Amino acid sequence: MSKIIVCPSCGGHYKEKLVRCPYCGTATLEAEEKEYMGKLEDIRIDLEEYGEKAPKQINKSIAKTILIAIIVVIILAACIILPLWMSIDAKNKKVQKEKEEFLKNQGITTGMLEVTTYDM
Repeated sequence: MSKIIVCPSCGGHYKEKLVRCPYCGTATLEAEEKEYMGKLEDIRIDLEEYGEKAPKQINKSIAKTILIAIIVVIILAACIILPLWMSIDAKNKKVQKEKEEFLKNQGITTGMLEVTTYDM
């Protein structure tokens, strides 16, 4: 059976298990301390549970961040290198075509482009 407390502020009567007077809100030291210690214990338990999970979550988070960074670097490199490579390749093809046209105009064959046979 719970004890009845008389509020020192308003004189109201209430059960000891209540933290505050239901009439004026004045707190009792003992009940408030019990509530505080209960909340503190809940926090301690939560921290213990989180402490066991934390390294795994941190490692997962770091790995995910590194993976995203690598993907971003690869995409950026591809965006920079691919156009340059395509430009160089196009220039090489153009130069090769001009070279072949020049040699053809000069009457010089390259490789096996033209084969002519002469009767002797």
